[in-house]
Amino acid sequence: MDSKLVRAFLAVVDAGSITAAARKLGLTQPALSRRIQALEEELGVPLLERGAHSVSISPAGRVLERDGRKWLAMGAQVRQRVVSAGLGESLRVGYSPSLAGDLLGPALERFSQLHPRVRVQLSDLSTAEMKDALKEGDLDLIVTVPDPSDGAGIHWEPVLQRELRLAVSLGHRLAKLDRVAVSELAEESLLMFAREGYPDYWRRVGAFFAEQGISPRVVGEFDGLSSLSMAVQAGIGVALMADRGPDRSLPGLTLLSLHPDPQPICVSAGWRNEPQAPARVLIEELKRSAAGG
Repeated sequence: MDSKLVRAFLAVVDAGSITAAARKLGLTQPALSRRIQALEEELGVPLLERGAHSVSISPAGRVLERDGRKWLAMGAQVRQRVVSAGLGESLRVGYSPSLAGDLLGPALERFSQLHPRVRVQLSDLSTAEMKDALKEGDLDLIVTVPDPSDGAGIHWEPVLQRELRLAVSLGHRLAKLDRVAVSELAEESLLMFAREGYPDYWRRVGAFFAEQGISPRVVGEFDGLSSLSMAVQAGIGVALMADRGPDRSLPGLTLLSLHPDPQPICVSAGWRNEPQAPARVLIEELKRSAAGG
């Protein structure tokens, strides 16, 4: 089948009429009708049932409507893979800026020297999004925190451990302390990464406060590090965030140690199928960045 003809037919389905579809496609009505007829002749079945003043979709047309979109999408994916193969191998990586953003820069700089023809495609995603994308085959490697609910489908290799710290604005009453007792947070407004995108974070933070006998008041959920940081900076509340190491502060915020300390989180590289050589090299470079190399 000619993809151009299939797109013409789907345009008629979406628009509800040949006239409306022709207008949308910038074609004359007779020109669009000829494309539909050419497709019908190729397939040997009618796709539209034509009345005196209207058209409707035939049973064969309904099948093409359902499967034609999948066929076009598959063709686009094949084309992309062919182009990618011609340009060089690609490595699709999902990551969370709050956990791995500071590691990727130096790791990718060294990686590009070792594999100059490999194109790294980075996706800034929530934990749930990157794990789903990995399972669907849309990512080759993810850098985030493993969770018992992940099941056996993802293989993990530890990259580094990060402490959980309390993020407060520079003008907050606790900002000048080096260490904050968890009991001080009983009356604070708590800001969190969104539950849907970061379920493991919610379980970890919830369990920590429960162990301390505290039920914090959650006043906001945020879809990523940037929005959560801005809310803390604005004084809307405080948040628990992964430590960013020395000289990696966030503008307008300070990260404070807690007493008692929450359990550290283990940032890891995850994959489903055995990683190819470039992916293995990137994992090693991430570990080197974590070690300060």
